[in-house]
Amino acid sequence: MSYDLTQLRALEDAFAKGMNAKDVDAVMAVYAHGGSLFVFDVVGPPSAHVGWDAYREAFTNMFAAIEGPLRFTMSDFEADVSGDVAYGRSLQRVSGIHAKSGKTFDYTVRVTDVYRKIGGSWRIVQEHLSLPIDRTTFA
Repeated sequence: MSYDLTQLRALEDAFAKGMNAKDVDAVMAVYAHGGSLFVFDVVGPPSAHVGWDAYREAFTNMFAAIEGPLRFTMSDFEADVSGDVAYGRSLQRVSGIHAKSGKTFDYTVRVTDVYRKIGGSWRIVQEHLSLPIDRTTFA
C-alpha cells in the first residue's frame, strides 16, 4: 500500500509541476483519458466538465487567461487506497495575474480526488474543487 501512496504523491507532484509551468499536457497526464473523467470545478460556466477533452479545454483557456507565471502550491495532501481505487484530499493555492484586467488573484481551493489504477498507473477519474466562503459576507 505504501508503494501506491508513493505513486499518488508522485502523480500530484507531476500535476503541481505542470501547473507551475502552465503545461496543459503535463497537467492532463494525471487524468483518465476518455469520457469517464468528471470534474466539478470552481470556475464556470459550466462548472462541471465531463470527459478528458472538456477538461483539457478548460485548462487551456485558464492558462491563456493568466499573464506571466502561475504560482501553484499544494498542502495537506492525504490519500487512502483500497485495491485499484483511492481517494485523496488537499488544499491547492493558485496565484497570478489575470491577462485581461491585469488584476492579481490568489486563492486556495479544497480538492477531493478519486483515483483509479488504470493499466498499472494511477489516474484521477473524478475531482471536486470548492472555494471556502465567508458565511457572513458570502464572499
